[in-house]
Amino acid sequence: MPTDTGGRPFSRLAPVLLAVLAAVLLTFMDEPASAYEVNDHLQVTGLAQMWITLYEQMEEAEGLHQHPSGDEATNATSGFSLHRARIGAYTFWFDRHVEISAQMRLERNPGLLDVYAGLHPARWLSIYFGQFKIPSSYEAMVNAQDLDFILRTNIARDLADYSLSRTTYRSSLFYGVNSYYRDMGLGLKGDIDTGFCALRYFLMVGNGLGANLFISGAARREYIVTNKGQFFYGARLEIAEILDTVSVGGHFNYNKHDNIVFNSGRVVYDLDRLSYSGDLEIDVSLIGLRAVGMYGAGLIDDDYDDDGRTDLLYFGWESRLLWTLNPLISVFADSAFWERHFFEIGARFDRSVGDWNETGAEVTQNNWTFAVSYLFEDLLKVQLEYMRKLTDDPSMPELDDDILFIQIQGAL
Repeated sequence: MPTDTGGRPFSRLAPVLLAVLAAVLLTFMDEPASAYEVNDHLQVTGLAQMWITLYEQMEEAEGLHQHPSGDEATNATSGFSLHRARIGAYTFWFDRHVEISAQMRLERNPGLLDVYAGLHPARWLSIYFGQFKIPSSYEAMVNAQDLDFILRTNIARDLADYSLSRTTYRSSLFYGVNSYYRDMGLGLKGDIDTGFCALRYFLMVGNGLGANLFISGAARREYIVTNKGQFFYGARLEIAEILDTVSVGGHFNYNKHDNIVFNSGRVVYDLDRLSYSGDLEIDVSLIGLRAVGMYGAGLIDDDYDDDGRTDLLYFGWESRLLWTLNPLISVFADSAFWERHFFEIGARFDRSVGDWNETGAEVTQNNWTFAVSYLFEDLLKVQLEYMRKLTDDPSMPELDDDILFIQIQGAL
């Protein structure tokens, strides 16, 4: 059977290639952007995001030599890659009061992202059961295709991953876990229109492990086989669109498990996590300006090495300014063109700080991001970005690794 350069059968890559091809073809469609409607109840979605890395520093390769020739490694990167490829489907029944939804990631190791059932008796109350995004920072709640910048901030990622089971110890079976901002559980959501603003809430109780990691007993051995009734609890509240301009939000998560056992039956582990954030958004749509600020913090207190110290204390913040140019351009060029084509420029600064094992030696990551974006309805998005990365780690040489890259996105 033909294989790719990594030795994997092409058949395994076929879903990814089909998703990318479909997304590219969609960019040439003249129809308004929307999910593909299979019938009156079922709709299908797709997303592909491809990178062109024009230049990225790789300072960690500095001084690396091949043995025995002595060839020195290059310390920069240029190339092409697939960032995300997603397919999904959702269906509504009984006048949209019942929903069933699923979404799958196809990049790298394919796996489930969302799979849940929803009951919507009223606008102020929706009940969800399954795997879906946990309450977290405002950026973590944004769908991948709607992000302002190509990459989420480090603090947004950490507030989700470290609220769940990802840990900092290489010897832990939870090391390197990526939650994809999701967990399995029960959620309540609601949207209340007061006339002055919109009140939105999101409450959740879940496993606390992350996407595709589940709890069971002996009936069907999952990742964790014992749990004495302790869970992840999360909440997010937003006061949105105050005078159609200002939104304020925040979240709080608590995740506690004592003496849980992995499916090997031989490893005992504790989870003790907490995180919170607050955010402010000002949106002046008349001139296309939007400013956002967020602060978040949390801790991991599992005490994995049993030294009585907090495993990780972390915090961070970010601020961004986005300017959609269409309101300005349309003043000088009144055309239907600007109703389907959008141009935006933006800048963002984000900082994340971590203190491991209460050593007092904080590791700080500061990132500046500058972006130019073009959007054709919701079908095609092209983003050009430059990221200036500044790392301050007392235990390592400075690794900046700036990057200039382009993302091409097709969505259905």
